[in-house]
Amino acid sequence: MLKSLSEFTEEDLQEIFNLAALFFTPREIASIRGFETNPFIEACDTEGTKFYEYFDGGRKQGEIDIRKGIIKMAAAGSTPAQTMAMDLLKQSKLKMMDR
Repeated sequence: MLKSLSEFTEEDLQEIFNLAALFFTPREIASIRGFETNPFIEACDTEGTKFYEYFDGGRKQGEIDIRKGIIKMAAAGSTPAQTMAMDLLKQSKLKMMDR
């Protein structure tokens, strides 16, 4: 039996965060954890819900971890990582200009 949104525990929410940090989609997370698919996807896409907060927070944490790795490798002299770091810097500057 699939788990409904009203049955979610703090452990489920933490697992959503952890799986989102690994860049699984809401559909994949629902399949992995046995959640009702469509309500879960909708909840992850609705700002202000705890599901959105955990999913979005996890995705951002995954991105933070990757960026840290890129910067660390770039500082250690990795040419590909330096190129990626410069691309991240350029993207960041462009985003700041779009405010």
